[in-house]
Amino acid sequence: MKLLPLIAALFMMVVASPGPAGAQSDDPIYEKCRGEPREPWCYQEEVERLQRPELCENILRYWPDAHGVHGWCYYRLAWKKKDCSLCEPIVNEQVQRLCKREVCR
Repeated sequence: MKLLPLIAALFMMVVASPGPAGAQSDDPIYEKCRGEPREPWCYQEEVERLQRPELCENILRYWPDAHGVHGWCYYRLAWKKKDCSLCEPIVNEQVQRLCKREVCR
C-alpha cells in the first residue's frame, strides 16, 4: 500500500507532462499527415511546398528515427533556394555530403 501514492504520483507526472504530443496538436502539417502511410515524407513534402526549412527539425521531433527524411527536407530546400547554409543541420552524413556537393559548389 505504500507504493500506491508513488505509483499515482508517477502516473500523474506522465499524463500531465507536456511532451511532443502536445506540440504536435499545434502543428497543422502534423495534423494533416497523421495517419498517412508515409507520415514523415508527407510532412517533408508539405514543408518543402511551404518553403519553411525551420520546420524540418520537427521531423526528428515527431519521428526520431527519420534521419534520412530530415536530411532530405533540408537538402531539397537548400537545392531550391541555392542556400548552402541549409546543409549544415543535416544529421545523416550521406545526405549532408550530397547536399554540400550539389548546393555548395
